[in-house]
Amino acid sequence: MDDQMNAQRLYAWGRSRFESQATPVAWAGDVLRAASRDIGAFPEVDDALLLAETEERWPRAREVFDRLRRRSLDRRSPLEEDQALLFTLAELVAKVAHNAAGVRPPFDHDSGWRIGPVAFRLLAATSHPQLRAELATALGGLPEDS
Repeated sequence: MDDQMNAQRLYAWGRSRFESQATPVAWAGDVLRAASRDIGAFPEVDDALLLAETEERWPRAREVFDRLRRRSLDRRSPLEEDQALLFTLAELVAKVAHNAAGVRPPFDHDSGWRIGPVAFRLLAATSHPQLRAELATALGGLPEDS
């Protein structure tokens, strides 16, 4: 029961973080950029970063999402835990950009709400102090600060 309660609190925090953003797609990109600094270089993640930076690219978000998903599910080259979380963040960025572009069909309405919780899981999975600090800054605080 305690794990479920913590998950619900984390989800509510993520919703609050996302909904308080004036420019949610840019914020999502900033979180992804902070997360990607020490985990490794992936062209698919770079595509999601570029997507978040330029509104004109948002209608191509489904393509970016599909490339991310194919790579994250590739069993020939499995991702480590922190890399898998990075790809999940990148997928969420693509979903948020797709929904912001108004392209049909939309992704889940709560895709942006999950950015904070996934980034928080990445914080827990890493021992890199610089990554932890940059992610906390990009998120605008941590759940225990709220």
